[in-house]
Amino acid sequence: MASKKEEDQALSERIAASYIDLGTLQSSLGSSDKTQANFKKAVQWGGNIEQLSPINDVKSGKPAEGKEEAQEGTGAGKRKDIALISSDIFAENVNPPAVAFNPPKPDERLKDIRQLAACLSLLQPSRPSNSALEPEARDWLQAVENDTDEQERLSLLAKEVIRAFVGDELKNSKAVAEVMCLAPVLDQENFRILLSQFYSGVDHSDLLNANLLQGLADLIHGADPGYLDSADLVKILELLSTRVRETHDQSPSYIYQLTLAISHVLDAMADTKVTGLNREKLHTPLGSYLDKLRGSSDPYLVYQAAYAYQALQFVPDDETPWQAAMRRTGKVIQGVSGLVSAVKGLDLNGLMEGLESIQQGVAGASAVFTMAKTAYKDAMSLAEGGKDFVDSLKESFTFDQKRAWYPALRGLDTLLRDGHLVRFKTLVCEAPCRRDLAFQWGVCQRLGETAANSLWGADTRRGAVSFLVELYRNDTEWGQQVDIKQWILTILTQLSSQSGSIAQYAAKVLEELRTDGDDGKQAIYQSYREGGPISYKLK
Repeated sequence: MASKKEEDQALSERIAASYIDLGTLQSSLGSSDKTQANFKKAVQWGGNIEQLSPINDVKSGKPAEGKEEAQEGTGAGKRKDIALISSDIFAENVNPPAVAFNPPKPDERLKDIRQLAACLSLLQPSRPSNSALEPEARDWLQAVENDTDEQERLSLLAKEVIRAFVGDELKNSKAVAEVMCLAPVLDQENFRILLSQFYSGVDHSDLLNANLLQGLADLIHGADPGYLDSADLVKILELLSTRVRETHDQSPSYIYQLTLAISHVLDAMADTKVTGLNREKLHTPLGSYLDKLRGSSDPYLVYQAAYAYQALQFVPDDETPWQAAMRRTGKVIQGVSGLVSAVKGLDLNGLMEGLESIQQGVAGASAVFTMAKTAYKDAMSLAEGGKDFVDSLKESFTFDQKRAWYPALRGLDTLLRDGHLVRFKTLVCEAPCRRDLAFQWGVCQRLGETAANSLWGADTRRGAVSFLVELYRNDTEWGQQVDIKQWILTILTQLSSQSGSIAQYAAKVLEELRTDGDDGKQAIYQSYREGGPISYKLK
């Protein structure tokens, strides 16, 4: 058995090695000051830095010969691997999508639930400024804003819709779709009534009701953060975990829906910083279930499982080194929330700052270093374009191995939600994980859903299609992964089957891509066209 002195020496060597690794990574980012600081700490822990002289002269604090100290900055100032996208695509920010408003006349019967939802949305405190509203919406708001009786009437109508849904024993897809129109404008009391209905329906049905499962997932996905607490989310996750154990011999579509619902719950948990999931009852069983899905040959299912698995890594269980390390250091290494604001990619310097108080708790130091090194390796590595897509996704199935693409996609979700298209493009092009196949799959999915959503403006929808075409054509910037190319073709095909100008544009693009590129690219197109129908539809 090693002596206490030997154990201390071994720990010191590991800490020194970690500081050396982090210093080397900071050097590659062009941050000379942080490089020097980490190398000096390595020396303090007994590290040998003589072999690092080609990188930096640590003792003098000067850059090595032939290297210039990088200037402070973000994006292109620190990273050279930045993709270029046509300046015409997502050239300006836009207002977030909103339901088209055809206002009723005073005391006139509402035409449908969508019109009711549009009226209530204009009465929300978070509504756009009056100057951003269409004239019809602005006129209606001015007429109703001080009419408390009319506001109360609209509120009562919403409650009646919820009450009718509660009493509906069938709760078919139409009923779910109608009530979900109101979800974004419900007050907390009625939101929780609706949440309880979806939860109860999923819980008590002998055969899982796919409509209710989808409704539960969508309700959580679009919920006001203040409407959900950690107890709600844990209880819902426990329910879905129970359903997971009943998935024997179920169809891929069923398993996909269940996995999608789990993803949305875990996203909400990560956003609200839920911690301490029971390892034995929840974390480990869910991880095991998702891990098994890696064996599927269906790339849609494997991607969603990988996404959920990564989300799970951002919801710490009650036994992880993360919590012990954070208690000792007093620092929180930001996950999703930090990346939502760091729209030019991973906030690498922010992650480094979480290590500054390392000496406050030596026992927690090793765990913090391990996680930081893993995150840096992931942020700086670029997947090779030819790697098999499913094999690449399987790399995401490793506990305590957080991948940069998950929080980057969450950042994209936030930017899209707020209509920040310019920064969306910036994040896609500058993200250190932009060549990661899972990141590209998620980007394509979000672009496809934007193009399919009629609430976005025509220019935005066309821009999303053009963005997809850039990803398809530009092998130099985005690689040659067949599954990604075919996923783009799938999205364009679905768009071409819609109505209106976006369908015509997508059909035109598909025809151009048929003869686009070399023989290899045309073979990808032909192989896709000869394949069977795709069961996974855009929202």
